[in-house]
Amino acid sequence: MQQICANSWCQEPFLVEKEDEEFFGKLRRAAPELRDIPPPVRCPDCRQQRRLARRNERAFYRRTCSMCNRDILAMYPADAPFPVYCSACWWGDKWDPLSLGKTFDPKRPFLEQFAELQRQVPRLALFGKNNENCEYINHSENAKNCYLCVDVVAQDTYYSKWMINCRDCCDCYQLEKSDLCYESQYSVGMNNDIYAFLSDQSCNLLFCYDCEGCNDCLLCTHLRHKRFCIMNEQFTEEEYRKRLTEIDRGSYKTFSVLLERYHDLWRTTFHRQHQALVNATQCSGDLFYNCQNVRHSFGVIESRDCAYCYDAGHMQDCQDAYEPAFNCELQYDCHACNRGKRIAACSVCYDVVGCAYCDMCHNASHLFGCISLKHKEYCILNKQYTKEEYLALLPAVIGRMQSDGTWGEFFPASLLPFAYNETVAQEYYPLDRASAEERGWRWKEEEHAPPNSKKVISAAQLPDHIKDTPDDVLNWAIRCEATGKLFRIVKQELLYYRKMGLPLPRLHPDERYRQRMAFTNSRKLFERTCAKCSKTMETTYAPDRPEIVYCEDCYLKEVY
Repeated sequence: MQQICANSWCQEPFLVEKEDEEFFGKLRRAAPELRDIPPPVRCPDCRQQRRLARRNERAFYRRTCSMCNRDILAMYPADAPFPVYCSACWWGDKWDPLSLGKTFDPKRPFLEQFAELQRQVPRLALFGKNNENCEYINHSENAKNCYLCVDVVAQDTYYSKWMINCRDCCDCYQLEKSDLCYESQYSVGMNNDIYAFLSDQSCNLLFCYDCEGCNDCLLCTHLRHKRFCIMNEQFTEEEYRKRLTEIDRGSYKTFSVLLERYHDLWRTTFHRQHQALVNATQCSGDLFYNCQNVRHSFGVIESRDCAYCYDAGHMQDCQDAYEPAFNCELQYDCHACNRGKRIAACSVCYDVVGCAYCDMCHNASHLFGCISLKHKEYCILNKQYTKEEYLALLPAVIGRMQSDGTWGEFFPASLLPFAYNETVAQEYYPLDRASAEERGWRWKEEEHAPPNSKKVISAAQLPDHIKDTPDDVLNWAIRCEATGKLFRIVKQELLYYRKMGLPLPRLHPDERYRQRMAFTNSRKLFERTCAKCSKTMETTYAPDRPEIVYCEDCYLKEVY
């Protein structure tokens, strides 16, 4: 069935496919909270943009906890229109979110009543669950000794995103079961790799791209199960190690030369039609690991029978889900709901079953329109009901949303707790202020509070070599050589660079993140011709991008 996107600024045609209709039939039968849920009226991009606009990963503010008055780092500024609690207070038992519950009024729009509740219920400063010594990480759980990370289940990891069962990593993205890695991406089973990309089951790689099952290689591309190679040339172990001793990677000057040569390799080598399709059958999109029948999705691992899912893992029968993981089933139009089952239009709800329109609820079941509830069931707008009362009231609530035209739709722009340019939406769907505000999103001018340091130096003034870097660097503010923004080195970070023999970075963490993400393709498929055989193919490399891209057949012939 063909539809036209309901957003007036979009109006792109899109398909509701037979598999989508089957999914909605299954969803409606799964829980009373999901009865009569309709198919989408907005295109996949607009649906994803709306979910992304509810996710702030990197815009942080200094403020005080609304309960204990302790100075904290939070996603919300001091003038936010709702209370904000530190992790200890929010997870503690000194407050009861049920005390703020509201009685549903059938004469008023349901989301209007939800908005009133949202302004009163305390929000968690940074999203985290079961973390230890991780005061400055976001959207993470079961992490230990991590700093300024997002989406990590990791230990002793810094400035990284989407890291699962990793340890001792820094400035990495989308790694799993990897240790001692620096500036590496999209790989599983790495150890002691520096600037390695798409290099599963590898060890001791330096500046390598697409080198699976390889050990001890430098500046190599497209190798399989090789050792002791430099620029794809085979060396003996003795020759390789001798050449490696001649490279002083602890020097920033030397490291910069190696990095530029790595970027040259990236620009001149060929790239695969799909960045990664590992054990993926009947899948459309890109970046799949061990998936079956996953349609129109990107960055998905260990999943089956899903569609329109992004940066997700361990799911079954889910659709329109962003950042869920670990045993998810029958999710629809949700954001960051780990281990969520039979849920719709929920955001950052972990370990929940049978919920709709809930925000920051945990270990709960059968909730509708609730915020910050833990270990509860049968609640609407944070008000407790018996099971019988809940099931009797639910049809009236859904009926009101149906009459409002909001049933089955994710939270609208009016309910976002963040400004558009504070969220991940600005990364994937960039807008200027006028365009964002015209579409109903808020905008906030950036604030750059200088760090509290005894002196400020330019990045060019840093010692060239890590061995010459004094402990006193921890007291300096460093001016990023690309953006001019000030940043600091923290103690555990300095110890990491010394252990790995790496020079201090000259770029602000935000700029390092931006440059890292520039190597990540868009979440769209484009038509493009293979650079070798001229066959038309679908790829995430846009036609105007400069990379040399091979179709799957030509790529396999070259590599294998």
